[in-house]
Amino acid sequence: MRQRAAVFLITFSGLVFEIGLTRIYSATIWYHFAFVAISVALLGWGLGGMSVHLLKRRMPSSTERAAVFAMLYALAIPAALWVLVRFPFEISRLSLYFLTPLVPFLLAGMALSMVFDLNRAESGSLYFADLAGASLGALAVTFFLQRLGGEGTLLLAAVAPMLAAAYLSKPLRIAATLGTIVLTLAALTNGTTELMRVEPGTIKAMRKDLDANPDARVTQEGWNAYSRISAVEPIPPPYIARLYIDSDAWTSVYPWDGKIEDATDLRDSYRALPFRLTPNAQALVIGPGGGSDVLAALASGAKKVTAVELNPLMIQFVRHYGARAGNIYSRPDVEVIQSEGRNFISRTDRKFDVIFLGFVDSWASVASGGLSLSENYLYTTQAFKGYLDHLTDNGVLVILRWDLDIPRLVSNSVAVLGADAASRRMAVLMEKRGSARAAVDPSQMLFMLRKNPFTEAQIATIKNDWTLANPLILPGQAPEPYADLLSGRRTMAQYVAESPAMVGPVFDDSPFYFATERPWGMPPGIAQRLFGWLLAPACVLLLLFASLGKPKGQPVAPYLSSVIYFSALGFGFIAVELSLLQHLTLLVGHPIFTLSVLLFTLLAFGGIGSSISGRASARLACIGVALIGVLESFVLPRIVPSLLPWSLPARVMVAMAFIAPLGVLMGIPFPSGLRRTGQGALPAPPFYWGLNGILSVIGSVTTVFVAMLFGFQAAMLVGCGCYLIASITARR
Repeated sequence: MRQRAAVFLITFSGLVFEIGLTRIYSATIWYHFAFVAISVALLGWGLGGMSVHLLKRRMPSSTERAAVFAMLYALAIPAALWVLVRFPFEISRLSLYFLTPLVPFLLAGMALSMVFDLNRAESGSLYFADLAGASLGALAVTFFLQRLGGEGTLLLAAVAPMLAAAYLSKPLRIAATLGTIVLTLAALTNGTTELMRVEPGTIKAMRKDLDANPDARVTQEGWNAYSRISAVEPIPPPYIARLYIDSDAWTSVYPWDGKIEDATDLRDSYRALPFRLTPNAQALVIGPGGGSDVLAALASGAKKVTAVELNPLMIQFVRHYGARAGNIYSRPDVEVIQSEGRNFISRTDRKFDVIFLGFVDSWASVASGGLSLSENYLYTTQAFKGYLDHLTDNGVLVILRWDLDIPRLVSNSVAVLGADAASRRMAVLMEKRGSARAAVDPSQMLFMLRKNPFTEAQIATIKNDWTLANPLILPGQAPEPYADLLSGRRTMAQYVAESPAMVGPVFDDSPFYFATERPWGMPPGIAQRLFGWLLAPACVLLLLFASLGKPKGQPVAPYLSSVIYFSALGFGFIAVELSLLQHLTLLVGHPIFTLSVLLFTLLAFGGIGSSISGRASARLACIGVALIGVLESFVLPRIVPSLLPWSLPARVMVAMAFIAPLGVLMGIPFPSGLRRTGQGALPAPPFYWGLNGILSVIGSVTTVFVAMLFGFQAAMLVGCGCYLIASITARR
């Protein structure tokens, strides 16, 4: 029981540390690297198993050694955090940010591998403890982030392995108990003492602005599973404060006395132009941030504004400014709803005159810790259809972004409406700015898509009266290549093929709206790092590991089958997990619930599967995963949109129902295989633990590219194919 408790505590800590690290990296480096943190964690677990295997003769497994590695793991977490605090991110320190968290995960992997090696006959119950700890860690981490912040969460993650060391070793019990007390106190008081506070890297907008304005300082700061929000004051007028999301994307709080007639600046601003098309509008603002778009709508004559904000911290921070900001989020003509915009629009039966999305992207990693590259369900063709369905007959969808977004917004419109209808309902405008201002602050783009075609009077108003904007695309007026596409002279396939960037329409199955770089969708630097820093080294490790693992004098066939079996499980598990969670993120709507409930369900039911693995067929379990996975890959994209109007508890229950059978079956093959290892041609469990971890890294990176190029359905099918391969090799 002590060893099961130790396994539970180590994996509980591992999930808390892993997800907490994604938040740290999103806030300090760049949100893409949250995915890197996941991959580094998987690689560290695998290297731990490989190290135990390679050092088995010099350092045989023992409970005391496992306790030592658990304690070293506990100490390595605050040490890694200290490195991140002591050396704020710069491009030259990228390798440091890759290698630093690798050490704690490697030590954790060594501790776990030794426990599994010592108790291979009990691998089912140990794996149950493993997945139970991970599932509860996924559930607890959101609470820790909310209460303790990113740094405090990492410090608290070190408490669990310290307790594990106390369980495993009597000689270490006093030291481990003292360490537990110290780490707990450090975690609980860090928010006040700020002994450990990570600073944004030099590439972050907040860091640049603070360096350029010595008088500015952070006056408020808060963490949750969505992001870290920092309020910076003072900033250049006319704004009170600037709210930074994960130190980069920002929104400003506008000073206002609460009187509509005094908001003339925003009434006459460029972003308020669309609200003039429909006086007394019922407006919906998705992602209102600091409230400027809400105020612009009110000042332009909107009768009521519904503001849908995902992050509760953002609402809390804006309300903090109270009367200084006109109590913008407490007015009777402003309804604030804390929800994800796409999910809200699918659940409501209301119709709006204006649906407004102004720069709705936080550049924060998704809380599910999945791919975290650039997925966004607000800008897919299915989202466009949902917006249009919730517009009144004279309603208009408005998207405020940059000119780089025009090709993809046009593609989405044509994919939803067809070229002829889109040409009559779409207008694109560019903000007029002086050359001096445009050099430091690029012009913004207004994209408008109406429920019905623009009238001649509206077109004339836009051309003649909207002096703040230059029309780029209007009905009957469009430059190339849009003119040929909208007129039907060029097909969508030709339009996409002839563009230097990836400009095709975006669908829910592959919601990578911002992925425009050819050939992979992501910027070349990030693609090179994923290949060079993760995929290539993991493949080299796999080859070395497989070539050195076979016991001498033993036949090749059983050993090769075992390598393929555990490799397929490692690759398949992560591919199915990421694809499944990404599909169901749209269903649940709240990333915090996606992380807590869905990942908890997958791991918890996986633990149930591992507990019955001694009485179940691993081969049949693999076939079951493949069959259910293939079925859900086709069913989920079709059924999820119809379920979005359901209540949150109902949607969570449906999501759990989709996950539970897969979780049970996915928990069976790994411990079943471990029971057969350690004799004849098969090495001991640490070898396969390491092999599984390395293939998890390869699988996670590969899933990224498959999903970006072919969609999550294809990624799910790849994972199912891996389970079929495992079923074929299971008997051998």
